[in-house]
Amino acid sequence: MNRSWVGEVRTSLDACAVSVRKTLPYHVPLYVCAIGFCVISFAITETYGVPMRLGAGSFFFGMVGEFAALALGLLAALEFAILARKGFPAKPFEIIGRQLSGWLLRGDRPGNIFHSLILFPILTISFCALKDNIPRINPFSWDKTFMQFDRWVSFGSTPWQVLQPVLGPLHVTPAINVAYNVWFLVLFGVLFWQAFSTKTSAKRLQYLLAYSLAWFVAGNLLAVVFSSAGPCFYGRLHIGPDPYAAQMAFLRYRSLHWPAWAFVMQDISVQDLLWDMYKTRSGDLGGISAMPSMHIVTSVLMMILAWSTNRKLGIAFTVFTAMIIVGSIRLGWHYVADDLAGIGLAALFWMVSGYVAAAWHRYLERTRPKSEALMGGAIPTEA
Repeated sequence: MNRSWVGEVRTSLDACAVSVRKTLPYHVPLYVCAIGFCVISFAITETYGVPMRLGAGSFFFGMVGEFAALALGLLAALEFAILARKGFPAKPFEIIGRQLSGWLLRGDRPGNIFHSLILFPILTISFCALKDNIPRINPFSWDKTFMQFDRWVSFGSTPWQVLQPVLGPLHVTPAINVAYNVWFLVLFGVLFWQAFSTKTSAKRLQYLLAYSLAWFVAGNLLAVVFSSAGPCFYGRLHIGPDPYAAQMAFLRYRSLHWPAWAFVMQDISVQDLLWDMYKTRSGDLGGISAMPSMHIVTSVLMMILAWSTNRKLGIAFTVFTAMIIVGSIRLGWHYVADDLAGIGLAALFWMVSGYVAAAWHRYLERTRPKSEALMGGAIPTEA
């Protein structure tokens, strides 16, 4: 084995160890959230005698692997294209390997990746532990109230009927449907962008704290209190005449004519799948819950983060968030009340997390000498 290569590996591992120690203090609030949320979730599941599913942790690691492979593949392709334009030097793959290694070891990224890979599987488990059990803890009871609010804001009709003249053309609904489902990829992309950042800034901590609060407080606790299924399931709840029946019939009819690129991501099919999982009580990542809309909460958080980064990104995420809001109503996932609550909660989580993140960074700055001694090295300055 090449001794120089072994030396480089040792140096890289030493750098990673130092980064892990240096970045630990900046992740303490997230560790507190992860442990606290899991304890509360376990207590609730034990109290109500419902299972606490652990499959969400392996799902998160699977997503990490897929996104990491995609990111490294794209970076490798970019480096290959750059080398091709310049004329291939000797050992091009070794050069590309060094570039990728440099990207992974840059700044505080090794420590941030390490702590994130511990934290977010735990947070994902705490969320999914209750998500599937919401109707078992508190059976759906708010749908009729939210339906009546829909009618009030729509002057006696439904929000879908108000939007229909504008969104009725055949090509509009598939585009909204795809955007609504792409949310999942965008959500994980932004999470990895922040979680695996090269810096340990207050803004990074603010976003990750807001993200964590959103999924647990809004996606779990408030979802249990305001247990509801959503317009697409209203008729299946048998609580009275279904004002959304025409909307769902329209979507099912239109789904027969959607192009192939939209067919594989149809929300109609996903809704049927979720209802089947709800009835059979199967799946680690199932669960039905409308209030509040987590699509909206997280999209607004991403939009705020984007605006705090740069104007062009802010505009792009504003358009994306607007499409998610329209899609949540158009596709029958949410009531208007769900979306309004999601917008308000996102703003609240962002403000609370900003206060905590700023206070924690100020504390670390005040205790820098002591923290450096405890962690065995200098703590990185905020960027």
